[in-house]
Amino acid sequence: MKFSMIAALALAMIFGVIAMPNSTVASPAANAMPMFQDNCVVRGNNNIPLRVRSSPNGRIIGSLKVGTQIKAWDLTTDSNGVDWTKISFKRGFGWVATEFVSCG
Repeated sequence: MKFSMIAALALAMIFGVIAMPNSTVASPAANAMPMFQDNCVVRGNNNIPLRVRSSPNGRIIGSLKVGTQIKAWDLTTDSNGVDWTKISFKRGFGWVATEFVSCG
């Protein structure tokens, strides 16, 4: 029994197939970018700073000026259908609304 469990896990790791439950709260955005991009910038049509949050739609932990270079790590969609991008921020991570991020 132990051997078959180890063999199944090894095959799953080799082929990258592990069944994970789908989240009902957040799911990847339809236009998902790769897991990491370091050529992203904060965009906007005015000079209002972009709020950085502790989690998607969470408390505000800082802000970034339009034109600031950022590194994007992940995407998710909250329960309201808003897309969020996880970014490097200070010595950790923060979340910003994806509509204000341009990568490429």
